[in-house]
Amino acid sequence: MELPAGACWSVLTRADLLPLADHVHGKLMEQYQSDDDHTELHPAREAHQCDVGQQTAEDLVWIQVLSIDQAVMTDTLGPDASRRRNGPSRLDFGADVQGWVWPGRVSLGFRCDNPDSVRMGQPYVAITVRAGELTDPASEKVGRAVLGIALKYAKHVVAGYPCTNAVRLPDGVPATMGSPSDPGR
Repeated sequence: MELPAGACWSVLTRADLLPLADHVHGKLMEQYQSDDDHTELHPAREAHQCDVGQQTAEDLVWIQVLSIDQAVMTDTLGPDASRRRNGPSRLDFGADVQGWVWPGRVSLGFRCDNPDSVRMGQPYVAITVRAGELTDPASEKVGRAVLGIALKYAKHVVAGYPCTNAVRLPDGVPATMGSPSDPGR
């Protein structure tokens, strides 16, 4: 297996990708979609998207970073978001982060006061990381790797945009993924 040294805006390392690629053979490469600058993340109305995978269109991991407004934040990532009917658990990344965890996928959001994002009326950042077809999304190892990658991107955005407000993020992936989102189902 051949992993890129640095991928997806040079944030991902081989160590980040290795837990997802146990049984993968061949060369993996990064591909960008809807992104005008492959070198850095910055507040933008269009999603920054990157995936690492093989030429066969099978992905190892897919990442999306997007500036959003408060309505989208509340509707898609807030505590009462309608997504909870689809079986995810609440994400427990601390008081400043809201989100959901599915097997092999995590979506999180937080306020990031950057002059560009505030001027656009989109002071929140949404990050989604999804394990691809080359992984076993039900695996605990894959789930923890996806959570780790999401946290790494959150830290990268907070430092790199930069966010002028304080955003408290955990040092590592939480021991628990959150509570079931809809226990009455």
